[in-house]
Amino acid sequence: MPVKQSASKEEFLVAIGLNQQDSDDRRKFCDMWAEVTTYWVSHFETASRTILKPEYASNLGVQRPYKWAHLNPAIINNAIAEIWRNGQPWPRRFYDLGRSDDAKVYNWVLKWLLWHVCRYRDWRNRKARISSSSGSSGRVGGASMQVADGTALPPHDYWSTVMN
Repeated sequence: MPVKQSASKEEFLVAIGLNQQDSDDRRKFCDMWAEVTTYWVSHFETASRTILKPEYASNLGVQRPYKWAHLNPAIINNAIAEIWRNGQPWPRRFYDLGRSDDAKVYNWVLKWLLWHVCRYRDWRNRKARISSSSGSSGRVGGASMQVADGTALPPHDYWSTVMN
């Protein structure tokens, strides 16, 4: 049963028949997540502006990390096809659950994974607030950034679960 890309992890796992309480199922999810994250790092974080929708490609105000809404849907569909084609045999079983004839969705399983990898790589989605304090917190645009719970963001231009 397809879920929308903004569905929770729990909803996603139920939809693909995995149980979050089962350690083997958690490992399967982590392996799928790692496969998609590896693709994301190599193809989206280092890519030229050609991955952006035409209306954003020439707008130099749009900078990395790019938001999902900035990405060209054709590039996303190409990414889905390539991840599926190069995926390990057992994750492909789960990817096959998401196949769709709908050109707008293409594969809801891989689209959900890509959307969430994109979201979690963008520190702007961590409800950050500008703080006037200085110290060891991350620096963005000359201002110190802190997450709503008071912890400092990493001193990188963007948040990366691979790097941090």
